[in-house]
Amino acid sequence: MATTNEAFITVNNIAYTLSDVEKDCWLRLLNGSLKSKDAFHLASVANFSNGEISQRTVVLRKVLPQEKLLRFHTDIRSNKWTSLQENNVVSMLFYDAAARIQIRIKGFAVLQYADEIANDAWEKTNVSSRRCYLATAAPSSISELPTSGLQEQFELKDPTIAESEAGKINFGVVSVQAQSVDWLWLHHAGHRRAFFDYGNGLSTWLIP
Repeated sequence: MATTNEAFITVNNIAYTLSDVEKDCWLRLLNGSLKSKDAFHLASVANFSNGEISQRTVVLRKVLPQEKLLRFHTDIRSNKWTSLQENNVVSMLFYDAAARIQIRIKGFAVLQYADEIANDAWEKTNVSSRRCYLATAAPSSISELPTSGLQEQFELKDPTIAESEAGKINFGVVSVQAQSVDWLWLHHAGHRRAFFDYGNGLSTWLIP
């Protein structure tokens, strides 16, 4: 009988060992951070604070496979930032419908603000994305009318680089240090699942 490390599955005529599956997970995540139309470019992030579970869709901005690190950006005035300050345990969910692959990541969030990482990320953020941080009121503020919160001139066009700099004070980076990766492949002949626990150094196949 094959051991856990020797066993493999075949996907699209390609054999994947457990180690191959892990590498494929991080390659898919890396591609998601680099390609705006990739299925893994958007993730659902969940965390628990004040007795409630909250889920939000975020844009995956950077992935460091060797460090097992993922990053997304957010407005530091948001409830998301505040809740992560209170409880930094997070779960990230990715799904590629075409490949029928789901990846769940559990980890700890580190909030980066006005530091080297945040400053570098801001410099690499284009003006169309910087515009989000120019809202005059904080996210989740009550409004009498449906509004983006942006000044009228920024709703019609992107700010200039100089104009966009005003949003930097509201810009933060969330770095998620992955503690585990749970991979699931959906298939009509039977699903397959693998789990990688970085905290305990465990890699194993699981019953889906």
